[in-house]
Amino acid sequence: MVRNKIALIHYSYPPVIGGVEFTIKAHAHILAKNGHRVKIIAGAGEDEKESVEVKVMPLLGSLALFDRQLDEKLKRGEVPERFYKLKNEILSQLEREIQDVKVCIIHNVMTMHFNLPFTCALDELVTRWHERIRFYFWCHDFSLNNPAYIKQIPDPEKYPWNLLSKFNRGAGYITISKLRQRQLARLFGVDADTIQVIPNGIDVQTFLNLSEKIWNLSWDKGFFESELVMFFPSRMLRRKNYELGIRVLSEMKKRGKKCKFVITAPPDPHNPEAAKYLDYLHSLSRKLRVEEEVIFLYELKEDYNLKLDYQEIKDFYSVCDVLFITSIQEGFGIPLLEAGLKRLPIVCTNIEPLLEIVGDHALKIDLKDLIPAVAEKIISYVESSPTVKMFKRVVVRYSWEAIYRNYLKKLVNENA
Repeated sequence: MVRNKIALIHYSYPPVIGGVEFTIKAHAHILAKNGHRVKIIAGAGEDEKESVEVKVMPLLGSLALFDRQLDEKLKRGEVPERFYKLKNEILSQLEREIQDVKVCIIHNVMTMHFNLPFTCALDELVTRWHERIRFYFWCHDFSLNNPAYIKQIPDPEKYPWNLLSKFNRGAGYITISKLRQRQLARLFGVDADTIQVIPNGIDVQTFLNLSEKIWNLSWDKGFFESELVMFFPSRMLRRKNYELGIRVLSEMKKRGKKCKFVITAPPDPHNPEAAKYLDYLHSLSRKLRVEEEVIFLYELKEDYNLKLDYQEIKDFYSVCDVLFITSIQEGFGIPLLEAGLKRLPIVCTNIEPLLEIVGDHALKIDLKDLIPAVAEKIISYVESSPTVKMFKRVVVRYSWEAIYRNYLKKLVNENA
């Protein structure tokens, strides 16, 4: 299906540096990734992605940068003929650029004073085109609420400055927080419910330096939506006691918890006992009805082109919630060191080599403990960790994937 074209409009676009600019680029990329056609219309900028069209119109930039004389006159309360000519020229250019656009999202220009001819042109554009195009005014900041800018606005009741407090019913309004929603509602004199809140986001994958395949696997297997993802990177050996993790997982599922147990261990082709042990773990998972919750990463190698080398294993420390060492015997415990450097909470059996490493900085499990008691201890341990909870909150609410899924998809939907 060929999707409708979406235009994103602002004063500038990256590589111009700015919080709004980076937000617009993130919107453009996540929309393009999901098959939407995206067009940027801005005073400056470029994009390395061919899927994002960028139309540079210099007259959309900050007025002070290309017409300082007009900018100074406006700050003195003068509205010369040049203002109207510039407004009409911008309007004419914008109308040419939006001929095939169905959704138009305008960031900040309607509530900021940096280019008032541009603001006025957009106001007229919405009046003329709102029956053919869905317009949204995305309001990050407002000049009339900012003490640093209010001095630059000589008469808020007079045109063109009065547009900064005008509620245009031809467009939908969006702010980035509930505070901004209340401020904008007071500015316009409207009910706050008429203004939608869509938060800013973060590129979690880039920030965590995750490969595309690990990122996709994590979403596909429900890591981020799960309440708890336990991780044990090691070999397929009986002394690793993976069945303890599987039984604990089953107990958590009985309690209504949505959890995963991630095992990296590949079967050893030279060790028939390892293959038998793997078969046993699969059988146990099926018996306890957690075969979907136990993730054997080695078996996903072909599906996700995994190498399961050191870099990829390190990536899993960033997407899992707890290191769970279930071993009945170890000589050392290198994953404990790795988890410590990643600030990942640790749960481990209380065998001597592991205790020597973790000291008092992990949850220790006695191999004689009953499974329900172990599950309860782990749940309490994780629920007392604000770090784990905040990680989940950021990914499921503020990753750009979540912003698209929860807000943007509906906003630009062809059938909306």
